[in-house]
Amino acid sequence: MKPDIFKNKNVLVTGGTGSIGREIVRQLLETDVNRVIVMSRDEIKHFVMRKEFSDERLEFVVGDVRDFQSASNVFKLYNVDIVFHAAAMKHVVISEEFPFEAVKTNIIGTQNLVDLALHHGVEKFVTISTDKAANPTTVMGATKFIAERITLNANRLTGGDSSFVVVRFGNVANSRGSVIPVFITTMLKKRKLFVSDPEVTRFIMRISDAVKLVFKATEIGAGGELFILKMPAFRLGDLVDVMVHDIAPLLGIDSEDILVELIGLSPGEKLHEDLISEVESYYVDDLGDMYRVTIGGVKKAVGSVWIRYTSKDAPRVSKEDLKNLVLEYLGKTNRREK
Repeated sequence: MKPDIFKNKNVLVTGGTGSIGREIVRQLLETDVNRVIVMSRDEIKHFVMRKEFSDERLEFVVGDVRDFQSASNVFKLYNVDIVFHAAAMKHVVISEEFPFEAVKTNIIGTQNLVDLALHHGVEKFVTISTDKAANPTTVMGATKFIAERITLNANRLTGGDSSFVVVRFGNVANSRGSVIPVFITTMLKKRKLFVSDPEVTRFIMRISDAVKLVFKATEIGAGGELFILKMPAFRLGDLVDVMVHDIAPLLGIDSEDILVELIGLSPGEKLHEDLISEVESYYVDDLGDMYRVTIGGVKKAVGSVWIRYTSKDAPRVSKEDLKNLVLEYLGKTNRREK
């Protein structure tokens, strides 16, 4: 899919050196985009990404969305048409330990970018969000929920010249800090897997597939909409079985040497995740591969079915598919090391 909406456009990707940001950049470079501005505050990742991506349309900017002046400089230097806002504090436990840091990145950072986008008249602004924002029970989820509302509320201030939308999805397979890379590292170093609860279920999708749907939402979004990508889910116990019995031997580890330690759910952590809250369910349209929520739009009739979209009830990823996801990660890791 190569949307015409990117033709001759200048696109800013915040958090552009992260897992999702990098894939957004990679797929943008497959279109007729004019310029892609990669913004993040990690200079080492910038350095590495410069080596891996060779395209004259790329601009790398070390900057921080939490710093208004830093973000403002990007909008002053480049005539930004479209913004993909992927910069965020995403780790649940770290956000619990440092809540104001999460506030500064996820809330203040989003407000800074929205203010600048409104001032400079960008055409499209897309905030990348998470299932943790639906019925939030953690600091990370609460701050991302507010970031969603900041984005959607901006449509009231545009006069119809710009559109601000949100795309929400669950775990992205093999992204930095996600469960598969963490399990692999822990097995290699400690011969142990730390598991909260085998019955935990989580949404999961490949990065490339998630970004394709993000682009589709960008293309069809008129403003004020929350797009919720349809995703399958996996059971944590199934992934543990795959790691112990299928993956460990491939890493030269005897399955019998792997210890599994149950540590219980972290404070605020859910057994199953939601992608749609009850309030949102009354404003849902089914678009096939995603749901569209327009809060403040036409409310469904009283007594209509509440769309429950939870990881417990979502289509289940098989153990064979989980094994393939892990093998994909190991293949990419080996290529990077070479």
